[in-house]
Formats: sequence, structure tokens, C-alpha cells
Amino acid sequence: MLNKKSFSFSICVPVYKSSHLIGTMLRSILEQENFDNFEIIIGDDNPPELKEEIEKTKKVIASFGDSRIKYYKNEKNLGYAINLQNIVSRASRDILFLMAQDDILAKDALRKTHDAFLLDENVGVVTRPYFWFEKDIKKPVRAVLPYDENKTRVISILDGKKEFMKIFESVGQLSGLAYRREFLEVTFNDECFPAHIYPFAGILRKHKCVFLKDYTVAIGIMDSQTRSVSSIYDLSPTESWLKMYRTVFTGKEYEKQRKWGEEHILTNFMGLVQLKNYAKSGVLLKEIKILLRERRKNMLDLKFWFFVLGTVLTPRFILIPLVDWYKSNVIASKLVCTRFNN
Repeated sequence: MLNKKSFSFSICVPVYKSSHLIGTMLRSILEQENFDNFEIIIGDDNPPELKEEIEKTKKVIASFGDSRIKYYKNEKNLGYAINLQNIVSRASRDILFLMAQDDILAKDALRKTHDAFLLDENVGVVTRPYFWFEKDIKKPVRAVLPYDENKTRVISILDGKKEFMKIFESVGQLSGLAYRREFLEVTFNDECFPAHIYPFAGILRKHKCVFLKDYTVAIGIMDSQTRSVSSIYDLSPTESWLKMYRTVFTGKEYEKQRKWGEEHILTNFMGLVQLKNYAKSGVLLKEIKILLRERRKNMLDLKFWFFVLGTVLTPRFILIPLVDWYKSNVIASKLVCTRFNN
């Protein structure tokens, strides 16, 4: 491990209609083991008319009585991406660490993330395995697995396709991602799904990534806005990711990475299920057309047609409980997410 001074963290938390959730999330940050060199920046994006919700949010935050928590109320609802931009602009510490309102950190998450930046002087970002849970954090229903379950690894998108794909498999959820602020070249974007991925990908062009072996964050899904705010799907998730890959990895130098990125998002057929269940009418068919237009090979892919026919033909009132049952009873039975210190 390099002999370097310790890094301080700015923990950036966008919130919206979350007064019933943020207490648990904040407690998981404030009760971290062996690391307290951080500030917490909260951007409250509740619109002014939700006065009761705003007051509840303020009350929960005030109940902790911790001066490291910095609360900012937006004058109007800005949306997730712009709210996140504003929060990040107020950060002053060495490391940007992102956290969502309904997620929970393992008690040693910040220490492990901090120490990862000391493994190599060229480490610019840290990612991690994580799991989703519904009501009980001890019962994962889905997970992004570690790159190497036995060892925390320093890797690069220049190492090869395997490393590239694994890193970008892990960045869809923002909680637990960490960025070395001095290495930022690409700003946080204003499109919802890849908003936090633009700067992460930008850092990866020149710097290395640490992929932790331990699960440091649990993702709560029952109150997720992806299940309750259909408008977030109005801008195609696939097109947003494609735009990100083609913008950040432009030029011949990153031609391989750009092609890998395009393949990554254009073979993410499972996303069609989310669109059928929670997006507005018509969005699903639009996304199917994009997947066919941008990757002709999908026409010959049986897996693609399995998801297309399954989502098009199955009514939403059947598909939603079916997916939830499958995650809770089939996927969950196969998951053993160890090393989550909660």
C-alpha cells in the first residue's frame, strides 16, 4: 500500500419524497467503523408544495445533530440529474462518494473504499459488488457479483473486454461509487440513467479502477423511483447509455471500448421487463425498435425474442408480481452475499 495521506470524503445524497427512508440511510453512514473523515451533502428535490414532506425531511436530518450533514433545499424540483450536479458542485473533499436515499452501507464501506484509493497512485474510481433487497436486508433478491470474490483488484478498461464489461455492469446503481475529484474531466450529465456514469467513464480513460471483493452497499428496491415515477423512462435508457459511450469514448483511441459499451447496453434485454412494468404505454415498443436498429444481430438472438415476446404478451398486472416472486423465491435462493458487515 502506498505511503500517502488519508483522503477525505464528500458523500453526495440526492433525496426526493424520502423522509421515511433517509433516517436508516444516514444512520448507516454515521455509524461507519474506523472512518469519520467525511461530510454529507443532501440535496432536497421535493417541490415547494410538498411542505409536510420537506418539514419531515428536515426533522429527520436535524434529529442526528451532526454538523457533518449539510442540507440544501432546491427552490423547485430539478430532477435527479440536475439535483446531483448541484450537490457535487458543493463538494469540497478529495473523494466524491455517491449514495441514494433508500440504500444502506455496510459498516466498513467507507474504510474499505478509502483504502482502495491507496492501492495504486493511479486509482481514480472505486466500484463494488452489491445486492438488492426488498423488505429484509438479510434476504438479497438480486446481486452484482464481485470481479474476484477472493481479492480486491486494481483493473483498467484498457486491460480487456472482460474488465470493461464487469466495471460497467456495476455502475448502474450510484450508491457506493467513489471518484477521485482531482481526476474529474467529464461532468455529471443531465440525463437520468447515465448522469453519474459520465464522469466515472471519463476518469477510466486515463486512470485505474478498484473493484472491491466485499459487498459494501445494499440497494433497497421497494421504494425505488424506478418503480413509481414512470416519466424517468420517457428518455430511452438504451439511447442514453449509447450516447454516453459514444461521447466519452470518442475517437480511434477508444474504438474498442466504445464497441464494447455498445454491445453491453444493446444486449441488456432484461431492461425490457422494467420498461413494461413501470414505463408509460408505448415506451417498450420504442425500446425494442432501438435494440433492433442499433444491433442487427439481435434479430437472430433467441434470448432477445424471449424477452420481447414475454414482455409484449404478458399483461403488466401479471408480470409485476411474477417478476417479484421470481426474484424472491428463485434468484434469492441461489444468492449468498457474504462479507456484508451490517
